[in-house]
Amino acid sequence: KVRRKARYVENNCTGCGECEKFCPIDFPNDWDVNTKTRKAIYRPFPQAVPITYCIDKYDRAPCVQTCPAGTNVQGYVALIRSGKYREALSLIMEHLPLPGTLGRVCPAPCEQVCRRSEVDAAVAIRDLKRFAADQVDLSELPLPKIEDRPEKVAVIGSGPAGLTVAYFLRLKGYQVTVYEALPMLGGMLRVGIPDYRLPPELLNREIQNILRLGIQTRTGKRFGVDFSFDDLRTQDFKAIFLGIGAHRSLKLGVRGEDDFKGVLDAVAFLREVNLGQRKPPGKRVVIIGGGNGAVDAARAALRTGCGHVEIVYRRSREEMPAYPEEVNGALSEGVKIHFLTAPLGIRGEGGRVTGFECIRTELGPPDESGRRRPVPVEGSEFVIECDTLIPAIGQQPDVDWAAKNTVVEISKRKTIVVNPHTMQTNILDVFGGGDAVSGPATVIEAVAAGRRAAEAIHSYIIGEDMESYAKGLAAREPLGQNWLEISKTTSKIERASLPHLDALESATSFAEVALGFGEEQAQKEAARCVNCGGCCECKLCESACEAKAVNHSMKDRIEEIEVGSIIVATGFDPLDPTPIQQYGYGKYANVFTNLEFERLSNATGPTKGKLLKRDPKDRFKFTEPPKSVAILHCIGSRDLNYHEYCSRTCCMYALKYAHLLKDKCGHDTEIYNFYIDMRCFGKGYEEFYKRVQSEGVRMVRGKASRVDEKDGILTITAEDTLSDRMLKVPVEMVILCTAMEARSDANEVARIFGISTGSDGFFQEEHPKLEPVSTPTSGVFLAGACQGPKDIPDTVAHAKGAAAEALALSASGKVSVAPMISSIEPDICIGCQICIGLCAYSAIEFNALKGISVVNEAVCKGCGSCAAYCPSGAAQIRHFTNKQIFAEIDGILAA
Repeated sequence: KVRRKARYVENNCTGCGECEKFCPIDFPNDWDVNTKTRKAIYRPFPQAVPITYCIDKYDRAPCVQTCPAGTNVQGYVALIRSGKYREALSLIMEHLPLPGTLGRVCPAPCEQVCRRSEVDAAVAIRDLKRFAADQVDLSELPLPKIEDRPEKVAVIGSGPAGLTVAYFLRLKGYQVTVYEALPMLGGMLRVGIPDYRLPPELLNREIQNILRLGIQTRTGKRFGVDFSFDDLRTQDFKAIFLGIGAHRSLKLGVRGEDDFKGVLDAVAFLREVNLGQRKPPGKRVVIIGGGNGAVDAARAALRTGCGHVEIVYRRSREEMPAYPEEVNGALSEGVKIHFLTAPLGIRGEGGRVTGFECIRTELGPPDESGRRRPVPVEGSEFVIECDTLIPAIGQQPDVDWAAKNTVVEISKRKTIVVNPHTMQTNILDVFGGGDAVSGPATVIEAVAAGRRAAEAIHSYIIGEDMESYAKGLAAREPLGQNWLEISKTTSKIERASLPHLDALESATSFAEVALGFGEEQAQKEAARCVNCGGCCECKLCESACEAKAVNHSMKDRIEEIEVGSIIVATGFDPLDPTPIQQYGYGKYANVFTNLEFERLSNATGPTKGKLLKRDPKDRFKFTEPPKSVAILHCIGSRDLNYHEYCSRTCCMYALKYAHLLKDKCGHDTEIYNFYIDMRCFGKGYEEFYKRVQSEGVRMVRGKASRVDEKDGILTITAEDTLSDRMLKVPVEMVILCTAMEARSDANEVARIFGISTGSDGFFQEEHPKLEPVSTPTSGVFLAGACQGPKDIPDTVAHAKGAAAEALALSASGKVSVAPMISSIEPDICIGCQICIGLCAYSAIEFNALKGISVVNEAVCKGCGSCAAYCPSGAAQIRHFTNKQIFAEIDGILAA
């Protein structure tokens, strides 16, 4: 059995290369040993046969997996880097209809898992989304083609969840009508987030873009007052979505809360401010709470003209749930925050608030939320003078309508109860989502709920069984974490920061505080993405391919191939010299490995065959030829810390490199070969060694101990063992002749084919002299460097020998095996399958139909492991059964 990996490009690919021109993703090119880049869709190497392309895909990037709405984060970041802003916006809007809004108010959970943080800091993903949205006029985007359906759907509430449901259902062709209690659309986006964070002009544009699809609206219509479920059903609505939000503030529950004027509702206060009523609520205002609502209320109060604004929060700043940038903004504008302070009561005089009684707290053990519980400090009571108090400790949905309509199930938290997969309530045609279901949450979570609900409503209307639909969603396999490894040579780049209005200016107006990236800044920030998901699935290659050969939905296939023999030719791994820190590989730009130098010298390599130094600021850019080069032998070979064996090829290719450098860089180029012993073991090799010496290459017998760099010059420290003195040699380039080592997957390959490995990790041949290509498993042969370090001529000879053995086996027609092999008595076998795990040659299989183990006689070597362990005695070695062995012993004793 073999796994045929998906290429994501069909066989009708013509190899024209148009797809490659549009791909925004750049990867280090494996074929060129990471000395230059290639695209995510690529031809493996110039001489590839066939010339068709393939796509590198890994599991979806963690940013994509973490986004509640499933937005293709890696895709739009890559498109921004390439300057394709309209394409980036279109990709974003495949998953959400409010890109500019979320580019400002999303908590960016994607950034918390961004793997760029393993290098320096997470990519500014939210700010890049905002940048893409700000570059495109939504009204100029072409309207999508919509095939109208006759079914009508009612959406109650025009917050982020309601707008999202309406958008995606309309794209599916449904006739959608949105009902909103407020005089304007937007829900909590409109009345809960101040204009300095979310400009109303932007929100208007994005809502208008949704409505231009053909969605009907009814503002000023409150559910439970102006209409009911039955009213909607009489109008022939086939499904109803409840997205009424959480617009009711929670009370503090302290004494005096209902006794004095000046205690305001935070939600109501922000609603009035956002709808244009911007009178200062008081001169000295105190807000209680630590979430975004509390910080929004404080900064909004400051902008209405309040002279003194303070926030009281019962935990420390580290536990504060408000966005850090909002807290910093509040502090810079002059808002005072009392951390570790809890409310006790409200003081008043003449029916008006005059003060707020508080007590200091300290953090104790964690509570049910996982945060440390605030514990009052005895005797630390104090009073904050104020004339206005705004509690902002939480919200809940207004479900007073449920008292008149008790059919919809409501939780103890006053939220609507739904199936988490289908968003369906206990009434089949009623669905819910957003804060009305989850309680106060984030905008992106409401959008995600709306999109799930839209898909479920569509399934419900077309008659799909909703129970099966929910089970299908619940049974989805978790997404994997097979991501592209981040290069160890990735340079650290400072994360871009959004420019902001000056605090003195921002505190006096509702103008937007965060100003957004410029184009150069955005592209530079987008370029910090490490593309750990491989192909970003922007689908531009799909659009560019005239042959329609790109297929992103291809899957790996398991194929069974009948063969008579197998040749294992998996090759070797070059040693990664990065851990050998004294040689500076990965740290100094002009320290190369032998394979990197091979690609530099090749006409199809990154420098077209020119031998050039690397630019220290850009590892993919090359500058000028080196004037001096040191070639260090035996890096990881003949070394007790790594590999004790000789890698055999290093000496001769080091001489080749010296000759190439003299030939291509000029005969005045200083070349130093630092060697332990020069092993010129083949025909004509000694002559080549002498020729290189005659060209002026300096041979230093001694292993280099370290490489240091200063001002672009690399200094080699080494001992010359012939003159018994220490040397320090300055050069401009260093080439490391690294060891050949067994492949990292050698043990797994050995297990699959029933072969063994030696102490060095390479595959073990049956006999080093008489059977150099055979293995103990009949029909499995070795070829090339998987059996041990070899140069090209020896590898070719070894491979031809393996081919000859395989052909001889196939041509023979019959196979002779030793008679002393295992057999399993079917009447005794209990089907425990222990023998299968014991067999080193994979000669035993399990017959599920009969429930017994069966021996493949052509593969069995008669080692006896199965017979020795078989608990039932069913496994025996022919001609070596217990009866035969005891008879032989008796005969010997009788003699």
